[in-house]
Amino acid sequence: MKSTLLLTLSLIVLVNAKTLWSKTPATFGPRDSEEYLLKTGYPIGNGKLGAIPFGQPGTEKLNINVDSLWSGGPFESSDYTGGNPAKPVSSALSDIRATIFEDGTGDVSPLLGTFDHYGSYRVLGNVTITVPGVEDYSSYRRSLDLSTGIHTTRFTADDGNFTTDVFCSYPDQVCVYHIETTGTLPTLTVGLENPLVERDLMHVNCSENTVELTGHTQAGPPLGMAYSGVARVAGPANKTSCSSQGYLVVESVQGQKTQTIVVTAGTNYDQKKGNEADGYSFRGQDPSPVVHRIAADASARTYEQLLEAHLADYQALESSFRLDLPDPKGSSKIETAVLLSDYDWTGPGDPFLESLLFDYSRHLLISSSRDNSLPANLQGRWTERLDPAWSADYHANINLQMNYWAAEQTGLAATEGALWDYMEDTWVPRGTETAKLLYGADGWVVHNEMNIFGHTAMKDTALWANYPAAAAWMMQHVWDRYDYGRDGEWLRRQGYPLLKGVAQFWISQLQSDEFFNDDTLVANPCNSPEIGPTTFGCAHYQQLIHQLLDDVSKGLSETGEQDQLFVTNVSSALARVDRGIHAAEWGGLKEWKLPDSYGSDEKSTHRHLSHLVGWYPGYSMSSYAGGYKNASIQDAVRETLLARGMGDGEDANAGWEKVWRAACWARLNDTDKAYEELRYAIDLNFAANGLSMYDALDEPFQIDANFGLAGAVLSMLVVDLPLPYGVGGLRTVVLGPAIPGAWGNGSVWGLRIRGNVKVDFEWDGNGTVTKATAHTEKGLNPAVFVNVKGIKLAEIPSTKT
Repeated sequence: MKSTLLLTLSLIVLVNAKTLWSKTPATFGPRDSEEYLLKTGYPIGNGKLGAIPFGQPGTEKLNINVDSLWSGGPFESSDYTGGNPAKPVSSALSDIRATIFEDGTGDVSPLLGTFDHYGSYRVLGNVTITVPGVEDYSSYRRSLDLSTGIHTTRFTADDGNFTTDVFCSYPDQVCVYHIETTGTLPTLTVGLENPLVERDLMHVNCSENTVELTGHTQAGPPLGMAYSGVARVAGPANKTSCSSQGYLVVESVQGQKTQTIVVTAGTNYDQKKGNEADGYSFRGQDPSPVVHRIAADASARTYEQLLEAHLADYQALESSFRLDLPDPKGSSKIETAVLLSDYDWTGPGDPFLESLLFDYSRHLLISSSRDNSLPANLQGRWTERLDPAWSADYHANINLQMNYWAAEQTGLAATEGALWDYMEDTWVPRGTETAKLLYGADGWVVHNEMNIFGHTAMKDTALWANYPAAAAWMMQHVWDRYDYGRDGEWLRRQGYPLLKGVAQFWISQLQSDEFFNDDTLVANPCNSPEIGPTTFGCAHYQQLIHQLLDDVSKGLSETGEQDQLFVTNVSSALARVDRGIHAAEWGGLKEWKLPDSYGSDEKSTHRHLSHLVGWYPGYSMSSYAGGYKNASIQDAVRETLLARGMGDGEDANAGWEKVWRAACWARLNDTDKAYEELRYAIDLNFAANGLSMYDALDEPFQIDANFGLAGAVLSMLVVDLPLPYGVGGLRTVVLGPAIPGAWGNGSVWGLRIRGNVKVDFEWDGNGTVTKATAHTEKGLNPAVFVNVKGIKLAEIPSTKT
């Protein structure tokens, strides 16, 4: 039964943050300069393909990426094992654990591996479209419309007005380049190139209406990954020819004013062949025939048809959520680069720019993660290099998780299918072997850094490689997919098997605490991500395992689990697992269970907030332990955040650490600190094109802060916590826990709440929510909606009788 409870929403007219724009072309400058492509270009994509238009009018280029183009793995070494050892090493665990319980710390060297043949994500190349006679231009403007996903360039040259539109279509699986002029269109030349690749590994072929770039990542043996990229003329027949340099020459007929080029690409990577039955080969068919078919199908359609299909798909996702903030400074009329350059975190902020970056985050996710693609990586879908930083891989001790922080709450669940399939196809098969070889364990496990070839073992340094908690953290996203959407068929088919496998692993690995002898179960060995000793009972692990076991317990009845031994083991482990919530002598939360006398739990400005994972983005501490309403836990979280600083410590100055801090402050209902931290991140880490850099404003580009900014804003807008297993009744959802006055008189439409609920709300000039409307189709999760002052705004009652 559909129930709608309404407190009337008054109409607020606000400027919607939708367009990034510039008066100068994007440039391909040196990486250490302000002309760097990933500081100037505006990215577009369709999940599988990514593109960044750049260059001067007349020689415009599209930097093209395809999701699966990687070096390494079985395409580099025929005996690639995903880092797994040739024989079991789990027998070393007994001594490792005994030493750690005896001494407090230990050494996991016998479990460490290598990153041989790990490989790297890499760029496909550039499409170049040359338009003669427009070198002298004026009235230049390029923009990215976030409501359409279309990149538009306009300029005047040769007594004509020119417009180029570029978008990447998910329905047609191509990127589309369309040029239009008020005069007569000159003859165009279209080329494909990659000057970074050795000439003997790449070939460019021009034919009747197509130019194709093909190649392999290595000559072999084994033969490297094959790839193909095609640019093809679309629409009515044109007279075309091939130049001696391999460019496609497209002649315009008399009076012709428009031309459309479609671009697509693929590789012979096959994610479904990353299992034992297929020899973990990941090797599929020659990509060229498929790429040509896709290009031919798209080129047979008119530009209007291509555009209509793209808009219907993109806008169905983009329009599923709306954040409206005021524009008191008239910032929508100012170039994006100027807005970002002038932004000062010590000032009052700029609601327009902040909402623009929020919308940008959603655009980037729609553009880099769809059902038929790999998930968004460390750079989303965009690199101009053969060897981007950290291989542009999948780091799973905060970065991959942060990429998807905003997906569920803003109606972008369609972007997550890539993530579930990636884990199911590349993590579970090898990860099951890793669990047995390294730990003698049931279930499956992965560690901190993963490629697309099932690298599930540790790498070579315990500080960051000893991280078997990665999958436990990812299971929060799996459970949240069910908890927000309540798709029981998906849970039974894909979600629950993932959850169960990780739970099986941890049930087999938890140890009775022989250091404190307190009858709790702890992880041993463990390393808190990238800091501190190898020890036992790391708070990060304990909070995640507690959350996992609680979520799995709720899933048992939802799926009708018949394995009674597993049911019993989950119940027993949940009852005994250490919750990972212990106070340090200085008032903050302990990161390790070790006594303070061991010296590990001193104040630190480290970039990670690993021992706050149960506060945000998780909920084992904020909800299951009652922390959101518990003054003692809140005080300890506050002291921890104060000690950790603003996210500019000696170890790093990254954007992701700042937006994580902002989100944690928001869950404390601390508006001033949350907004301050959000402004600090924007000022220090967001470049002229709105992309986040890792080391203040210095490269490398790392996309997690772009995605994490949206998560932080959502944390300022809502506290929506699940109830622990076995606890029923009415949940309380807090609307506007940390909305700053600078965002006064704003509104939200389409916010997703757990239990398949949507809520729309608005707030007054002080940031206090005053009106709300809640909607649900199923009524499976009764909830009351209140503002930060506790005033009731709406309610979803239980439908049970």
